[in-house]
Order: sequence, then C-alpha cells, then structure tokens
Amino acid sequence: MSKETDNGNLAAYPRDTNQTYATGYDGLTKRELFAAMVLQGFITHYGETTDSLASWAVRDADDLLKELAK
Repeated sequence: MSKETDNGNLAAYPRDTNQTYATGYDGLTKRELFAAMVLQGFITHYGETTDSLASWAVRDADDLLKELAK
C-alpha cells in the first residue's frame, strides 16, 4: 500500500479520542471527502453528473493525495 493510499484512508475529520461515539464508524475518509468536493465542482460547472465525471473526481482525489504525500 502506498503512502498516499494510507493517508487517503484516514478519517477526514478525526474524532476526539476523549469522546464516546458509536464504534465502527469514523465518517468520511480523506479520499471520499476530496472526491466529493471535486464532484461538487463538476456538477456546478456541468450542471449534472455522469459515471465518467464521478470517475474523474476519484482520480483527481487520488492525484491530490499523491501530491500531498510528497
């Protein structure tokens, strides 16, 4: 597993370890959050979404994580 993949699977908003939460749910990963933000921009620009735009959003999120890992 690459460094950016590991980083992308971390929680986007880590929870406070001093708080009690339901177990098994840590919310969105960084990768999911970045992909959602990119897709939101695509939808704003193009007015709709398609499977290819969703794929591009995930690829762009992965590219961002690779860049951040440098």
